[in-house]
Amino acid sequence: MGFGPVSVGSALTESVNLTNSGTVAVNISQAMISGTGFTIVGGSSMAPLPAGQSTTVQVRFAPQSAAAVTGTMTVMSDATNSPLSVSLSGTGTATPQPLISANPASAIFGSVADGIINSQSILLQNTGNATLTFSNIAVTGAGFSATGLSTSTTIAAGGSATFNVIFDPSSGGAVNGSIVLTTNGTPSQLTIPVSGTGVVATYQLSASPTSLSFSNVNVNTSSQLTTTLTNTGNSNVTISSLSVSGAGFSASGVSNGLVLQPAQTATLTVAFDPTVTGLVSGADVMITTNAGLLPIPLSGAGVQYSVSLTWDASTSSDVVGYYVYSSTTEGSGYVKLNPSSPVSSLQFTDTTVQAGVTYYYVVTAVDSSEVESADSTPAVASIP
Repeated sequence: MGFGPVSVGSALTESVNLTNSGTVAVNISQAMISGTGFTIVGGSSMAPLPAGQSTTVQVRFAPQSAAAVTGTMTVMSDATNSPLSVSLSGTGTATPQPLISANPASAIFGSVADGIINSQSILLQNTGNATLTFSNIAVTGAGFSATGLSTSTTIAAGGSATFNVIFDPSSGGAVNGSIVLTTNGTPSQLTIPVSGTGVVATYQLSASPTSLSFSNVNVNTSSQLTTTLTNTGNSNVTISSLSVSGAGFSASGVSNGLVLQPAQTATLTVAFDPTVTGLVSGADVMITTNAGLLPIPLSGAGVQYSVSLTWDASTSSDVVGYYVYSSTTEGSGYVKLNPSSPVSSLQFTDTTVQAGVTYYYVVTAVDSSEVESADSTPAVASIP
């Protein structure tokens, strides 16, 4: 007797007919059964079965696992063909069932400033063997919400989906809540705890260093210094405008509309390119933000440094002029200062020098064939 496929957790009962085909009554003494999941649940009593009559035995198949199962029912009697054996077979099949889980199992936001929206992603997985559906999504806790998930969402067997938990506090204080997902799966209600603390919003922007001093910079040359802007509050700071005052100063690296999140930094670069000599004071970079005004004082002096060189004339009769070289490293890295043509005089003024740098100079004599002599003895000039 075959029971066909039966879902695990369910049961199917079939009747087995026993017929006395002889000429005298048959006494049934015992009915036994073997095979996992098969049981006798009802049937004829052990009274004599008259000749030509039939009786039934009720056999139930309740599979315990998803697998094919065989068994035997054995009937003991005083019939000539006793014992009578009846083969049994059935197949257990897995019950279609979605299984839902969440990773992470909770959403902990910590401290969030009022007015700031924070988000965390939750991965839902269906590890069952049937499609998961949602009948209700309930969110509790002031400031909490969920996006990316609705009652029309489905997750196929073995599949996953991601949604976002949003925390947007409107006042200070700790908030505890939950997201309860009602589904056709197991568990039928999945609860995801959520928590966070709303704190009073603070807006603060700081600079380090707080001022920039360029000291002496050669006229018509440029020098750069930087300062780091840091959002030291707990709310976003928006830079709405930036202005620079003071002749020769300019700024770059920070643009209008830049938003700095808490603890985020930006580098402001200030250049000083004086065109005249003299001290420039009272200058600044003024940064306007929703945290207020942040001034960064600037100072610097335009100077005109130069090095005047003189040398003795070459003793060679065919010398037509001299080339002058400089380097900031003694003995190497020399660069020709008058590459277009040699100077015919015995002097040269270098106006490209920078404050705080030491320069090394050598001179070569050149003849009409452009053949240069060896370098002169280096001359040293240290710019204050």
